[in-house]
Amino acid sequence: MPLTLIAIENALPVGMVTLADRDFDGKSHLSPWLKSLFVHPFHRKKGIATLLIERLEHEASRLGYKSLFLITEDARVLYKKSGWQAIDCVQTPYGAAALMEKTLPTPPHLRTAAPG
Repeated sequence: MPLTLIAIENALPVGMVTLADRDFDGKSHLSPWLKSLFVHPFHRKKGIATLLIERLEHEASRLGYKSLFLITEDARVLYKKSGWQAIDCVQTPYGAAALMEKTLPTPPHLRTAAPG
């Protein structure tokens, strides 16, 4: 790690997101983190951010992670739409922010059959 995904449109990068071991020093016991989500302003409102989030969640699940964490000052609504839960409020150099968590599904190839 880290793992960065880049959204490409017409051979140009238009967005990115990163999976990292650490992001927020005050919560160093939590890992991994979704961080650095960015979509170029000319390409917003096209679903690119949601697609990047979903793809990163899939990759984290495939790598065996059971949950992801992030901190956001202003994108709570975006993450809530994707199933993230606010679990704490933290202070960053930019002000108050939400600490959010998403529990990831177990990938089909890692699920065990129910006894029966």
